[in-house]
Amino acid sequence: MEEIRYRREQQLIMNYTSGKMAIPAVPGGGKTFILSRLAAKLVKKLGDEEEILILTYMNSSVNNFKHRIMELLQKRGEYELYRKFQIKTIHKVGSDLLREHGDSVGITEGFQTMTDANRYYLMSLVVMEYRREKSKDLDSFLDLKYNGNGIQVRWDKELVNLTLKMISVMKNKGMTAKRLYSYSKKYRKDSLLRVVGELFYRYDMKCRKDGILDYDDILFYAYKLLKQTPALVEELKLRYRYIFEDEAQDSNLLQNKIINLISNGNLVKVGDPNQSILGTFTSSSPEIFKKFIRSNPKVEMFTAGRSTRSIIEIANHLVQIVTLKHPLEKVRSALQPQIIKPVLESETPSNPKIDGYGVKTIKVLGWEEERERLIRGIEGFIKKYPEKSIGILLPTNYRIDEVARIFRRKKIDFQILSDIPESLLELMNFLGDFLEYLARPFENKRLIKLLEDNFFADDERDVREKISQFIRSNLLEDILYGEEYPKLDKLSLKKYKAVLKKIRAVLDLNQSSLEKVIVFIGEIFEIHGEKRLLIEKISYDLKKILKYNPKWSLLDLASNLKKAKNSEFSYMAKAVEEEGVLENKEKFKITLSSYHRSKGMEWDFVYLVGVDNRTFPVHLNETNYGQCYYLKKEYEYPQIFVEKEFEREFVDRETEVGIVKNKLEKLAENTRLLYVGITRAKEYLMISGNAENGVYYLGEIEKFINSRVN
Repeated sequence: MEEIRYRREQQLIMNYTSGKMAIPAVPGGGKTFILSRLAAKLVKKLGDEEEILILTYMNSSVNNFKHRIMELLQKRGEYELYRKFQIKTIHKVGSDLLREHGDSVGITEGFQTMTDANRYYLMSLVVMEYRREKSKDLDSFLDLKYNGNGIQVRWDKELVNLTLKMISVMKNKGMTAKRLYSYSKKYRKDSLLRVVGELFYRYDMKCRKDGILDYDDILFYAYKLLKQTPALVEELKLRYRYIFEDEAQDSNLLQNKIINLISNGNLVKVGDPNQSILGTFTSSSPEIFKKFIRSNPKVEMFTAGRSTRSIIEIANHLVQIVTLKHPLEKVRSALQPQIIKPVLESETPSNPKIDGYGVKTIKVLGWEEERERLIRGIEGFIKKYPEKSIGILLPTNYRIDEVARIFRRKKIDFQILSDIPESLLELMNFLGDFLEYLARPFENKRLIKLLEDNFFADDERDVREKISQFIRSNLLEDILYGEEYPKLDKLSLKKYKAVLKKIRAVLDLNQSSLEKVIVFIGEIFEIHGEKRLLIEKISYDLKKILKYNPKWSLLDLASNLKKAKNSEFSYMAKAVEEEGVLENKEKFKITLSSYHRSKGMEWDFVYLVGVDNRTFPVHLNETNYGQCYYLKKEYEYPQIFVEKEFEREFVDRETEVGIVKNKLEKLAENTRLLYVGITRAKEYLMISGNAENGVYYLGEIEKFINSRVN
């Protein structure tokens, strides 16, 4: 029989038998471990028809819980009890209810669920359609100083994002597309809510026509179903003897209402308010979990064994900086004053131990220096510790792409933590480079880039230089059709000739149909599997995309193809990923990630890039979050403007939604983002920032490190 010595706080959690319990837990505290143990204990108390419902917000967490619980039950020889568990995302719970009982709220059993990627793509099409029909309407919000296709494209993309955010907010507050549209279409022309209302209505019509529900719809209709069907609520209360909610800091109003409805009072919520970093993109609210903590018995799970004591001290010091001395008093509540405690020496698993002090800081002058020191630092670490995992957190996707290109050139294996797998990003870059070359076939530098980045990246520098020199010294027709070649070894020359033959075939193709050109590139370069599927998707939708972007040049198209985020093509790539085509993802020692995506991850060595006041602003004047300079003054913060309109029209006429409040929330969320970044590290942590931007947090951490090591 397995014997576990629980830590004191773990034992308190294991003593739970009924009622409500809040578990605020720090990073690395082992909440999945203890919740799985508790669930495996409580399952023995269930009656014949009773179950335990475990709710999480990510499919990866669902799988993690399933694996741990199955393993526990197998060890005990009680595997048959696994049927007593329902481990799902909250959206899966809602979806299952609607498939079985949705008729009463107008939802048919065969509805399809729309992924976030397809949701963005559909809204992009809606905005394009609106632009085609009412271009002047959209342009009336632009400042007259700014015009042109580029500004229109930026405004359209902003509209896509803000409308999707507002749809989520509005559905959470019970607003339907039809109701909003019936009111807002009567508003004045300068009402942004009128535009959002019509976009929402058009989006909703397309979803209904295709029998699609997005994630917000699922929660909206599931809640409506439960409110209308008390008998179903009672049935669920009897079935789910216990409900556990994981990552409760990410819950939103509707999710919370649904859980409260189906809970019979045995409700355990686990989360970390200090890791609440989704408010900018979603309607999640950490206040719901904070209120639950204040109102119910709690067990604080503040002991963590993930990181070395030195790294824990840095995370705790950040909490103290923010809560005690942040220059803006209103930001001091951004982090809860919860101090991470290392595991006692007598307990297991213990915190990692290393030789020396594993935390360092670097102040640089400019991105070029920061990038150079990053690359050198990673190369040195790999050489010294080839088996250790490395997470590099960067502030923007642009920076991630830049570092990725350098790693590819240096033959350093890595992966990007993204909705889009590296293999599809690589394909999109290849197509982008190819179309850039087709747009300017007589510019030899584009041919050099196409060859160096896509066909000879893994070859020796000597080979690339000979090819580059040969192309620079000859005319295109001589390169493509002549009898002279660069002086290469036999194998490299054979490869060069084969690639050139294929490029020549593409150039010789009738290029009046770009869709056919892209398919031909896929065929002639023998692209298969998920990459081929993405090519087919791009080709299928290209005519429609070009129709809505009539001013796009071939270079614009190439540029959009190479964007890793927020382009029509990147969302197609996400759709390929979400369709589950990619089954065998490779695992690499080095991972590039944004700070947001790093949540839930851990690495032996974490390198934090851009820890300065530009990425993590301290003062109000250091952030222009949500500002669109190209709009008229009154609309330059469109998200705030439209939220204010909505709140005043439908919730409370006295509501104040101000720019300062919005900026303070952003400062607070970014502070939590830095906390998340620091707590991903297990053994080594490097914190780097550009002194030209101001380095408040980095400076404070550096002073603390100096006090520890000197």
